[in-house]
Amino acid sequence: MWTRGPAAEYKQPARSYRIVSVSMPASYFCLNCGIPLEPQTREGREVEGCQRCGFVLWHDPKVVTVVVVENDRGELVLGRRGIDPGYGRWCLPGGFVNDDEDPAEAAARECWEEVCAHIDITRLLNVYHVAKEDAPSLIGIAYSARLREGEIPQPGEEMLEVAAFATDVLPELAFPSHFQAVRDYLAAREEVKQR
Repeated sequence: MWTRGPAAEYKQPARSYRIVSVSMPASYFCLNCGIPLEPQTREGREVEGCQRCGFVLWHDPKVVTVVVVENDRGELVLGRRGIDPGYGRWCLPGGFVNDDEDPAEAAARECWEEVCAHIDITRLLNVYHVAKEDAPSLIGIAYSARLREGEIPQPGEEMLEVAAFATDVLPELAFPSHFQAVRDYLAAREEVKQR
């Protein structure tokens, strides 16, 4: 088990997103006119729109990546979260895709930020819809990866600690989507063994 290490070399740019609650009334303003948006129904969905110019604020899902990282012993690298949601719970490395990033590049960046290790992505595992009650839903893209030779994971700024676990003794994971990614990884690994 590894404990908190040096700060990551990667300097994270300011995030260009915000999570808003889709269930609470918000005071949105038109990006074109500046007037308050009003609730409307468009294409059978509740949205906010501008009465003057027709601008619509769609509640689109955010895109996130998650990576099942395997070390050279076949163990999975997990981080124990140092932030909410899920403070103190174990998770896979992952996070939001920036608007100028390829999802696989975002997955590698998130691994570097969270567990301070470079990876080689080996497979696209699956794409998931992650429904949220209090925020926009997510589109989760799961990859499998291997640590690059010589990499020793250490906690990044958002992790309390990092550890490698055999697949038969994994701790409970913070998010159901991470559990699903591990299940898909194990199924893919078994499929490869049977060939």
